[in-house]
Amino acid sequence: MKIFVIIALLLVTILFSALPAQAEGKPVQLSLFSPVQLFAPEKSIAGLRLSLLYGKNVNMTGLDWGLVPHTTGNFTGLEVAAVGLVKGNATGIQYGFGNVAGSLTGLQWGFANVSGAVEGVQLGGINVTGNMTGLQWSAINISGETDGVQFGWLNITGNMNIVQFGFGNISGTAEGLQFGLVNVTGRMHGLQIGLINVIEKGGWFPVLPIVNGSR
Repeated sequence: MKIFVIIALLLVTILFSALPAQAEGKPVQLSLFSPVQLFAPEKSIAGLRLSLLYGKNVNMTGLDWGLVPHTTGNFTGLEVAAVGLVKGNATGIQYGFGNVAGSLTGLQWGFANVSGAVEGVQLGGINVTGNMTGLQWSAINISGETDGVQFGWLNITGNMNIVQFGFGNISGTAEGLQFGLVNVTGRMHGLQIGLINVIEKGGWFPVLPIVNGSR
């Protein structure tokens, strides 16, 4: 746990040092329940946003804290919330029970993480993304495309490149390594290590214990 906190603090330090000195937007936003807030939802915030219940703005740059902060455009910075919502691209860190982004460059850390595309890391109870470049680490990982590592109890992806590590690994195609109790793929270019290994096409055998691989 300590190492994750240290990594998060380092990321935040790097992120804020790279922010433009004259970012466009209001410096502070305080929201009870949008539109009951200091500045209208159509305004962008560059600085600090506090959403006591629900806050909404177009773009957010800086520190975002609250129950349910909602960014309809792009987000850059650190978001700490019960449920964080970013419709556009999130660059930085989302930390909360539930994190949602149109796309993510950075880190999502929470019980449930959802993003259209990820370049970075998802840590949580369940991770869902359309395209993953980086690391998914949770009980359940789901991705349309994975270029990186899935580590969890159950890993599911349409196409996997590099590694799936878990009790159950499922992929449409796989290039790399599947390591788990049960490994299943439609087509394999690599190796499976586990109790039950299934390769529908292109494997040594359709089903093998211990080890199976591509021809």
